[in-house]
Amino acid sequence: MDRKRAGAAAAGAAVGAAGAVVAARKLAGNQPRAYRLARDEPLPDELRRVARGRVGHALDELGGGTESSSEEAVHEARKDMKKLRAVLRLARAELGDEVFRAENAAARDTARLLAGARDATVMLETLEALPVRRPRLRAALEQHAAAAGDPDRDAAIAALERLDERIDDWPLERDDFAAIEPGLRRVYRQGRRAMRRSEAHPTVENLHEWRKREKDLWYHLRLLREARPDPMRAAAAEADALADRLGDDHDLAVLLGFARERGLADGIEEAVEERRATLQTEAFDAGSRLYDERAKDFAGRLRAWWEGG
Repeated sequence: MDRKRAGAAAAGAAVGAAGAVVAARKLAGNQPRAYRLARDEPLPDELRRVARGRVGHALDELGGGTESSSEEAVHEARKDMKKLRAVLRLARAELGDEVFRAENAAARDTARLLAGARDATVMLETLEALPVRRPRLRAALEQHAAAAGDPDRDAAIAALERLDERIDDWPLERDDFAAIEPGLRRVYRQGRRAMRRSEAHPTVENLHEWRKREKDLWYHLRLLREARPDPMRAAAAEADALADRLGDDHDLAVLLGFARERGLADGIEEAVEERRATLQTEAFDAGSRLYDERAKDFAGRLRAWWEGG
C-alpha cells in the first residue's frame, strides 16, 4: 500500500493536481469501462460500473492521463457526459425522479463547463466541408471562437469527483430487466414522437430534439448489445448513422444562422439548404426503419432477448 501511495504522489508531482487524481484512480485499479451491460452480472452493479467508467474516463481525459490533445480531451469528456446521461435515462424508474433530475442536471452542467469555443470550432469545420470558400465568414467564426473562452477544466474535474462519490448512493436495487424497461420504452417513444413532429414540421428545433432522443436510443442499444449481439450491433450501427445525419443537419443550420445574423450568408445559403434537404431525406428514411415498432413492442422484444438469450 505504501508503494502505491508513493507512486500516486510521484505522479501528482509530475502532472499536477488533476494528474494526481488520474494516477490515484489508476493505481486503485478501476473496473473495466466497457460501455455495455453484462447479462451475467447483477444489474445494479453493472449500471454503477458503467456510470463510474464514464466519470473515470472523463477525469482521465481532463487530467492529462491519456494521449488526447487538449481539444480532443475536452471533446471526449463531453461525450462521456452524454453517455452518462443515457445511463441515467435508462435507469430512471429505479433512480426515481428526484435523483434522476439532480444527476442529469449535474452531468449536463459539467458538460457546459467544457463548452468553451467548441460550437465555433464545429461551425468552422462545417464551413470547411462545404464546396464554397468564404474568407469573411471564416474570419468571423475565428473571432467568435477566440471570444468564447477556454473550458473550465478545474471546475469540471471537481464536479466529476463529487458525482463519482454519489454513485454508490444511487437507489438501484432490482436485478431484472423490469428495472430498465420503462426507461428504454420512454426513450424509444420520445424518439418516435420527435421523428413524427420533425416530419410534420422540420424546424431546426424539432430536428435537434429528435437527434437528442435518437442519440439516447443509440446509447441504449450499445448498453444492451449482449441481449442479442448481431441484430443489436446492426441496429446500433443504423442508429449511429442516423445520428450523424441529424448532427450534420444541425451543424449546417447553426452555421447558416450565424452567417445570416452577420449578413454573411451570401454564397453558402444554397449549398447549405441543398445539403440539409439531402440529409433530412436520408434521416427520415433511416428513422422509418429504426422506429417501425410501438415502444411497448420494441422494449418487449429486447426484454425477451435479454432474458431468453
